[in-house]
This record gives sequence, structure tokens and C-alpha cells, in this order.
Amino acid sequence: MKQVIALLGSKRKKNTYRILIEIQRILENHNIKMSIIELYSEHIESCLGCEHFILEGSCVLNDDTTQIINKLINADGIILASPVYLQQVSGQLKTFFDRTCMWYHRPMLTEKPILSVATTKGSGLKKTLSYLESITIQWGAIPAGKVGRTIFTQDRHISEEEISKFVKLIYEPQKHIPNLNQLINFEIQKAMALYLNNLDREYWEEKKWHEQQYYYAAKINPISKYISHRICKFIQDKMKTK
Repeated sequence: MKQVIALLGSKRKKNTYRILIEIQRILENHNIKMSIIELYSEHIESCLGCEHFILEGSCVLNDDTTQIINKLINADGIILASPVYLQQVSGQLKTFFDRTCMWYHRPMLTEKPILSVATTKGSGLKKTLSYLESITIQWGAIPAGKVGRTIFTQDRHISEEEISKFVKLIYEPQKHIPNLNQLINFEIQKAMALYLNNLDREYWEEKKWHEQQYYYAAKINPISKYISHRICKFIQDKMKTK
């Protein structure tokens, strides 16, 4: 049975939680087990910004973050869920995101589909869902759809169609076709890895990503391929002169 981990960035078991429960029931019909981690019930300290995780490969803080990270690494799919707090995700979810900064340098969730979920009784839904997707891309994972509800649509049940892409990519992640934004992000991360940090370089070379146009063999639009290649060359030439 496939395993999905949902990170819930809400203290209350209200709208966002209700959506997760509906998604959980749909996933069960596809032989997918979903577990919810309520981040406000976890001990997650704020990032110190010391860069020890990036430079040395381990974090100096001792809390529940490592355990949560390991669960995400071992999952077949991930859901990021949050109510909108002042045009953004909740503070606890953002605090967790800050603790994963190393994943921008040494991605560990490649080929894992991530579904973004957000609810609001005001504004900021589109912005929050876009932010969750941007985190997905920086982690090197696969954006697998967005589910959102406002005060006007909060009573609308989740449909199979809304999460069909997520379900499909859980079973066939290689079917994902990276867009130009993902390709450019990959090239930027590659250049940083090869020229700024030895640990990053070793990691990327071990994965053989330094020789590839993306984390895994995928169909790439020829125009996107050309643009990302030119950007790659430009960035690497600049890095070489540093």
C-alpha cells in the first residue's frame, strides 16, 4: 500500500482538516494510506540561520523536525495543508519550511508528488497555494495539484477529479513533465551545488544530476529545453569567474 503524509499547519480541526479527511477517504479507495501530522502538536524550533545543516549536513537543534523529515522522505506522496494567515501559510508550517533549507541545496524529495491545500475565509488563497507549490519545486519534488476553498466554497466536497493528478503521480511519478520554471530552478540549484559547496557537489555528482537536464529522465518541451540550457550556461559561466 502506498503511503502519504499530510502536514497540517492549523491548530484547529476545522475547514483545512475537514478537507484532509475527505482526501483521505478518496485515497483509501486507491489503496493509498494517508497519515496526518498536526504541526502545532509537534516540537519544532525556529531555524537559527547558522547554516550548519547546509555546511555540515546536520542540524544543531534537537526537536521533532528530524523525525518529520524522515517520514516525508519515506512517503510516496505528500500533502501540504494550511489555512491562510495574513496572505500566507500558518507560522508553524513556515517554521517547518525554514528548517528544510538544506533541501534547496541537496534535494531529498525528488520524484515525490506534493498536493497543495489551503482554505480561507478572506483573501490570499491563490497566493498561498502558489507559495506551497514554490516550496515543492525548491524541494525538487513534483507539483501535483492545488485544492483550495474560500468562505463561498467551503461546503463543496472534494472530488476525485481534484486530486486525480496527485493519485496518478503517486503510482507513476515519472509521468510528470517539468515546466520551464522547474527546469530553470534545477539549473540554478545545479550551478550552486557545483561551484559553491563541496558537500553539495559530492551529493549532486553521486546522484549524477550534474550531467542531467533534470532530476530524472523526462519528456521536456524543446523550447523549454533550449531556454533552460542557455540559462544553465550563463549561470555556470558566472559561477566559474567567482
